[in-house]
Amino acid sequence: MWARFSRLYLLLRKTMVNRITIWCGSFCISAVTAVLWAVLPPLNFIMALAISGGVLLFISQCSFHFLAIVCTKRINWIKFALIAISGALIGATWMASVGYWHLSWQLPESKIQQDVTINGVVVQGGCLNGQKLSVDAESRIYSYTVHMNKMDAVILPITKKVKLSHRTNARFKAHSTDHSAVYSSAQSNERQNNECLHNGDSFIATVKLKPAYGVLNPVGFNRQQYLTSQHIVATGYIKKLDIENTTHNHSTRHNISAFLSTLPLNQMRWFQALLIGERSLLTKEDWHTIGQTGTAHVFSISGMHLSVIAMAAFYSCNVIILILLLINFALKSKAGFVNFRTYVVFTVVISAAFYVMLSGMALPVVRAFILLTVGVGFAVFNKVLRPVNLGIFMLFTCILVFPLSLLQASFYLSVGAVISIWLLNWRFHFHAMPWYNALFCIQLGVSVVMAPISLLWFGTASVIGIIANMLVLPIVALILPIALLALLVGYFIPVSLSFSVWVLQKIDRVFTWVMALLTEAASYPLSAIHFYPSSGAMLCLLGAMLFGLLPYWRYKWVCMLLLVLPLFVSFIPASPSTWYVNVFDAGQGTAIAVTKGKHAVIIDTGPMYNGEAPLAGKVLPAFLAKTNSTLVDMVIHSHGDTDHAGGRQAFKAWLDSEGLNPSWISPVDGCERGKVTRWQGLTLSFLWPEKGNVEDSNAMSCVVKIDDGHRSVLFPGDIERTSEYAILQTEYKRGDVDDNVSSNTNIEPGGKNEANHLSVNADVLIAPHHGSKTSSTNIWIQKVSPEVVIYTQGYENRWKFPSKSVVSRYQEYGVRQFTTSEFGFIRLEFAKGGYIVSSERKHTQRRWYLPAHAPRHVLKHGSKPAPKSEPRHQLSPNFTDSVGVNKYNFPSKHRVD
Repeated sequence: MWARFSRLYLLLRKTMVNRITIWCGSFCISAVTAVLWAVLPPLNFIMALAISGGVLLFISQCSFHFLAIVCTKRINWIKFALIAISGALIGATWMASVGYWHLSWQLPESKIQQDVTINGVVVQGGCLNGQKLSVDAESRIYSYTVHMNKMDAVILPITKKVKLSHRTNARFKAHSTDHSAVYSSAQSNERQNNECLHNGDSFIATVKLKPAYGVLNPVGFNRQQYLTSQHIVATGYIKKLDIENTTHNHSTRHNISAFLSTLPLNQMRWFQALLIGERSLLTKEDWHTIGQTGTAHVFSISGMHLSVIAMAAFYSCNVIILILLLINFALKSKAGFVNFRTYVVFTVVISAAFYVMLSGMALPVVRAFILLTVGVGFAVFNKVLRPVNLGIFMLFTCILVFPLSLLQASFYLSVGAVISIWLLNWRFHFHAMPWYNALFCIQLGVSVVMAPISLLWFGTASVIGIIANMLVLPIVALILPIALLALLVGYFIPVSLSFSVWVLQKIDRVFTWVMALLTEAASYPLSAIHFYPSSGAMLCLLGAMLFGLLPYWRYKWVCMLLLVLPLFVSFIPASPSTWYVNVFDAGQGTAIAVTKGKHAVIIDTGPMYNGEAPLAGKVLPAFLAKTNSTLVDMVIHSHGDTDHAGGRQAFKAWLDSEGLNPSWISPVDGCERGKVTRWQGLTLSFLWPEKGNVEDSNAMSCVVKIDDGHRSVLFPGDIERTSEYAILQTEYKRGDVDDNVSSNTNIEPGGKNEANHLSVNADVLIAPHHGSKTSSTNIWIQKVSPEVVIYTQGYENRWKFPSKSVVSRYQEYGVRQFTTSEFGFIRLEFAKGGYIVSSERKHTQRRWYLPAHAPRHVLKHGSKPAPKSEPRHQLSPNFTDSVGVNKYNFPSKHRVD
C-alpha cells in the first residue's frame, strides 16, 4: 500500500513539474510573438483570451486529478496540449495587457512642444562630481532619464519616465583626491545657472516635451523601440532649471563613482564602466574597439559580472569556513555541528544585491539577480529540477517581471548565450573534458552561435572575438572582485586609501596593456564582418545550427543546407531591370539613394547634429551593403546646408575606406541646367541652376530629374517660389539641349528628346524645401503634375513642415502625400512601366510599439475636403478626424500601372 502511494506521489510530482514546464514554455513562446504584432488585439478579444486560457487550464487540471484517482499510468497527451494552449493564451493576454498599459498614458496634445513645468527625479544619466572635461570644452549635453511625478502643478497618479537632454555651459574642475571633499561638493553643489543634475536629484524645470518617437529606417538604431523597452513615454529638453528648488539626494553609488573619478588612474573610464556601470565616459573610439573585438559585453555590466561577484562571495565564504574549521581543530574545541549553508547562501545573495545597486539597477543585472534568487530559492528548499525545467521557469519569471525587455537586444543575447551553453554541454559533455579544453570549446561554440544574433541586431560580428574573449574574460573575471573590493575599502575606510590606490594602480597597468592589445586588434580590417541580413535568413541560420547540434539522422545535412540557402540569397543584388528611389527617414533633413542593381546614386547625405552625422556614416553605408548596391557612381548635394550636406565628410570617409571614387556634384560644381547624362539605362536631367552659378543656397539648389522613359522622379532640393518661377520660365525658352554631356564610364552620354527630359513634369515629386509655405506654388504643382509627393521632414519640427497651406494645395490637385515623419523610410520601386510605394512604418516594420504620428499642425484645424470632381488617377487623399487614424487614410503600399 505505502509503495503504491509512494509511486503515485512520484508520478504526480513528475507530472506536476512537466505541466508547469509546458505551461511556462508556451507562455514564453506566445509572449515573444508580441514583438511581431502589427497592432494590439481589441480589449474584448483580450478578455476572451484570458477566460479561455483559465478554462482550458481548469479542464486540464480536472483531467489530471481524474487520472491520478484511477491510478492510470498512461498520460493523455491531449491534456498536455490543453495546458500548452492555456499557457499560450495567457502569455498573449499578458503581453497585450502590458502593451495597453504602456500606451494608456499619452502626453496631452496641449502639452506637446509647449513650455511645461515638471517635477522629477533623475534616475539615470546624471553627471559626476569630479568629472574632468577637456580644457576647451565649452559645453556638454547630458541625457537624463527622469521619473516625472508632476506636470504643471498636476500630480500624476503614476510616475512616468521621460528622456530629457540638458546642455550645460559650466566647466567641471577636478576635486581633491581626498574623497571627503566629494561629500562636501555633493552637499554644496555649484549654484550656477547651467549646472548639471546628478542621479537621485529632485528638481523643478521648464521643459519642452513630445511623445517618444524616432526615425525609422531598414537599418540602424531603432530609437522608438528602445524608448518603449525602457518604458519612456516622452522626450524633450530642459529650457530652464530651477536651481533653488533642486534637491541633491546623491546615492551611495553616485558618491562612490565620484570618489573613483578623483583617483589617479589612466584608465578611469574603463573602471567606471566595469565597476559602477557608468559608460557615458567611453569615447566613440572606445565603442569601436570593443565592438570590433566582440568584447562589448565584457565592459557592460551584465549577468556575467554578477555571477563573478556571486562566485567570489561563495568561495570567500568557503575560505572563511575552512579557516574557522582549522582554528576549531587546532583548539580541539568540542563545539557542535553548525550548518553554514544558510549563511553562505545569504552572503552570496547580499553581495549580489549590493552589486546590483552599485551597477545602477541596470536591467541585465537585475534580471540576472532575479534568476539567481529563483535558483537559490530552489536550492534552499531542496527542490531539485532538471536544467531544462529550471531554465524555462527562469525565462518565464524574466518575461513576467520585465515584459518589455523583449524589445531589447540584451534579452536575446543573454538567453541565446545560456541556451547555447546548455545545448553544447548536452551534446559534447564538457564536464568530462579538462577545464581548459571545456572553456575553449564553450567560448568557441558561444561565439559561433551568437554571431547570427549579433548580425541581426547590430549588423556586426567580431571575427577575432573568440581569441579576444579568451584573453580578456579571464583577466576581467580575476580583477573585477579585487578592484571592487579595493574601491569599497578605500571609500568606506579612509585610512586604507593609500593601499587601495596602490592596488587599483596595479590593475590600471593591466587595463592599459589589455586596451592597447584590443586597440591593435581592432585596427585590422578583418577584425569584424559587417553584414545586414534579413530576420528570416538569420532565423533559418540559427535553425541550421540547432540541427547541427542534434544527433545524426538520415536527412540532417539536407535540412541544414536548405536552411542555409536564404543566407546566400541575401548576397544576390536586385534585378538590374528594376530601379529604386529610397527616401530615408533622416529627421529634419534629406537623404536619398537611387539604386539599380549593384550601382547607386546618392542625392543628399542627410543632416549633422552636434558634430555627428549618423545617417551618412552608419545608416546609408549599411543600407547600401544590405541591398548589395555598394558601387556608388555619383553623389549629388542639392546645396550645402547641413540638413542636406551635413553628412558629406562622414560619407566620404566611408567611400574612401571602400576604395570608391564617385563624381561629386553640387550647385557650384557640375550641376547646371541643360546637362543630361545616362546612368544604368536611366536619364538624369539637371534643371537648375543656370550654367556659371557660384551661389550655394536654397534658391540655387541643384534640381535633378530621373526617368526611365516611362516614369520619372523630380528632386528639387530646397528651392522656393522664385526659383520655381525661374525654372518654369526657362521651359519656354529654346536651346535647352546640353552641349556638355558627361563622359564618365558609368554615365553614358545620350538622351533622346532631351527637351522632354528638361521638363519639370514628373510622376513623383520630392516636395521642395520640405513642404515650406514659401514653395510648391500652384503653377509649380500644375506643371509638375505629380501623382505622389513626399515630404522629407522631422517629427514635430520647429518650422512646422509641411505647411498646412502646401498640403491643401497638393490635396486640391489630387496628389497622394507621404511624410517621412509619419511613414518612416519610403521606397519607390519602378518596374514594367509602373511603380510601388511602400513605407517602413506602415508596411515592413508595422508594429504596435512603433505607432505613426501624423503632423499635428496639419490636422489641428482640419483640412479642406477633396474636390467633388474626380481627380486624376483617383489619388486624392482622404483626411480623417479620428484619433489615432493616419492623417492620409490610404494603404501603405500603392501601385500605379
